[in-house]
This record gives sequence, structure tokens and C-alpha cells, in this order.
Amino acid sequence: MAKIKHNNFFDTVDEVISDARKMGVLHLYTEDEALTGRRVRIKGRDLYHFGTTGYLGLEQDVRLKEAAIDAIRKYGTQFPLSKTYISHPLYRALEEKLERMYGHPVIITKNSTLGHIGVIPCVVRDEDGVILDQKVHWSVQNASHLLKVRGIPVEMIRHNVLSMLEEKVQELSSRCEKIWYMADGVYSMYGDCAPVPELMALCKRYPQLHLYFDDVHGMSWTGKNGCGYIMEQLGELPEHVLLFGTLSKTFGASGAVLVCSDEKMHRRIKNFGGPLTFSAQLEPASVGAALASADIHLSPEIYDLQAELRDRIDYFNALLAETDLPLIVKNDSPVFFIGTGTPRVGYNFVNRLMDEGFYVNLGVFPAVPVKNTGVRITISRHNQREEMKALVEAMVHHYPRALEETSTTSNAVRSIFKLPLLGPPSRRRARRAARAMI
Repeated sequence: MAKIKHNNFFDTVDEVISDARKMGVLHLYTEDEALTGRRVRIKGRDLYHFGTTGYLGLEQDVRLKEAAIDAIRKYGTQFPLSKTYISHPLYRALEEKLERMYGHPVIITKNSTLGHIGVIPCVVRDEDGVILDQKVHWSVQNASHLLKVRGIPVEMIRHNVLSMLEEKVQELSSRCEKIWYMADGVYSMYGDCAPVPELMALCKRYPQLHLYFDDVHGMSWTGKNGCGYIMEQLGELPEHVLLFGTLSKTFGASGAVLVCSDEKMHRRIKNFGGPLTFSAQLEPASVGAALASADIHLSPEIYDLQAELRDRIDYFNALLAETDLPLIVKNDSPVFFIGTGTPRVGYNFVNRLMDEGFYVNLGVFPAVPVKNTGVRITISRHNQREEMKALVEAMVHHYPRALEETSTTSNAVRSIFKLPLLGPPSRRRARRAARAMI
């Protein structure tokens, strides 16, 4: 894989994001006096919100709001001191609840980005090596680059290509004690997942292999106690696996959580994990809200919430199946990605959807390669069937027009994403009719 020079990378990011801002699809502000989760007001227009990462809608739950308000009243807006010295009164209760959820020791961090920066340089020793999945979250990649100044090899493989991972493990095995493979549980752009059973089988063949998962997009909406996709796959967390979950996004509060079943490693991280020592701790309001969310996760209610979301995901998948829209990965997560290829097509398509009353995310560099731009649609419990159906109808209408206005074709986009090419319109209509009869 070609390596991008540091300056070129930032120049490209600046150019792409600046163009997206000019086109009115990034760095926007909501204008609502109050948020409900179902709609957002942007540029004077009320839009149905299909861009949230709060998939269960807990950020609007009255119990979380009241717990946050009560925490401020009792403990103030912040407790300005490092957790290394002393934590404010709510922290211990939250740690205990999270340990009940996961069944393993946890460490709470300010957010997942600071968590990775703190944990990765701490657990990866000088004699170890790192292999990154090409699509692992930027925060993991950025933290891993800190290891290079210590002479630690940091390699990258193509997304979910386990044959390439095995080759890299074999290459590093003679000079590294542990080899850490770092991946997402659920990937934030395409909504696809890490092949956990296959990875665990690879670990059995190569005992040096350790796994480090960022599962913040798999959190809450799936798994026992809402512990996420990775824990759902594993059942129990082995000592050679480290896991990051989140207290924000679907959890509805703020912060992140590291889960570690290796007691010695847990102690080392807690004793000194860079920003975990020198950064401010979570505010009382955030911890108060997280406590209220943890109570929901530890109750049968979490499974009712998961089932409600799953019903919406299934419905949206069924709607998309009746179209020729280029859904890049079909899966059961709340994240959907419709490929547009170039940013220009993406800008046009997003603006058209906003004109129709729908807000969706633009997936653009550096979150995806420049020519793999697309529209990321997220489904939450806030979304109702009628607006989901209307969104799909709007996409079916505007997608070919966005392509035409930017001198692109659907098959050109499909070629970029390695999707099957479309046949003549008559054949596609016959195929849809046949599907409808099944």
C-alpha cells in the first residue's frame, strides 16, 4: 500500500474538508432551541435526523437528564483534579456498575481518543509489534504512530484480509514478543464488523497474537447488558484481548471504558496511562448520566430497546433491498453507507437530501479514501417508519440525478467499490419484481 507523506495527508484533508464546507455539508450548526433526536434544524430547515450515533436514543432519556442535573447540584460542574489523586464521589459507583456489566475490571477514560493515546503506548512494550486494520478508527491509528519513535514496528493490512494478517504475524514473530492486531468491533463508516471467530482461531495458531478492539460503534445496541458486538461474540474476555467501549454515543452519557481481564496489565494502565494521569476527569454530570444509563443496561429494559432498534434496522434493510442504491456492506448494524465515489457526487447528493428534508452524514476523507466517498446513514430509535420510507424514496429519486449532474454513472461508482455492475433497466425491473414475489 502506498504511504502518504505527512504534509500531503494534511493538505488533502484541508482541501477536502474546505470544499465540503463551501458546499454546505460539513461544519454545520443546529439552530434548534431544544433537541428531540428525531429532527435537527439547519439553515432554517427542519430535517429528519439520520446522522446520529446515539442509536438507542438514550441521550434524550429523562432519567439520564435528571441524573446529570442532580449531579451538578450536588457536586458542581466539575471536580478539577486528576483521578490519580482523588475521584469525585460518583466514580466508584460507576466503576462498580460497569464491572457488573462486563464481568471484568474497567478503567474509565475521558473519551476513547484520549483513552487510546493513554493505553496503547502503555500496553505495547518496546519488544512488541503492532498490526493495524486499514479501517481501524483514526484515534487508534494516531495513538499507534506514537510507538514508532520507540522503534516499535507498526504495520497495516487491508481491511479484514486475514491472510495478509497471518503473513504479517509470521514476519514479525521472530523479532516481537507480542503482536497486537488493532481493529474496530463495528466499523464507523460501513457498519461492517471484525471477523471475531476467525481472529480467535488465528490467536490459537499464533500465541504471540493479541487483539485490541475499539467497539464504540458496537456498544449498547447489541450484546448482553449492551456490552457490544465484541463481547457478544466472545462471551468472556480472554487475557490476550483488550476492549474499548464508550459511555457516549449509544450509551447516552460521556466518556469511554477500557475492559481488561489481565489484572497485572490493568494495574499498570491505571497507575500510569499518560492522559489518564494528567487529564481532567469526567464531570459529575457525565458520570451521573452514565450511572443512570448503566442501570438501564443492567436491567431487562436494554433488550427491549435493542429489539426496537433491530426492528427499524430490518425495515430499512428491506426498503434498500428493493432499490439499486449501492449499499456498500449489507449488515445488521445501524450504520449504512451508500457509495458516491468522488466527493463532488457526495456533496451534490447530500445537498439534494437536505433540500428534501433529511440530514445524513457525508463519509469523506480521511474517514474513507477520497474516491470511496459516500453517504453514511444511521438509524436510531428516534426514526419512524414513515420518514425512513420517505428517505429511501428521496435517495432513489436524487441519486441518479446527482450522478448525472457530476458526469458520473452508477456503474462507475460500483466499480470503485467492487460491487456488481447493473444490467439494463428492464432487467433490473424484472429482478425487483421477482424479489417482491418471494
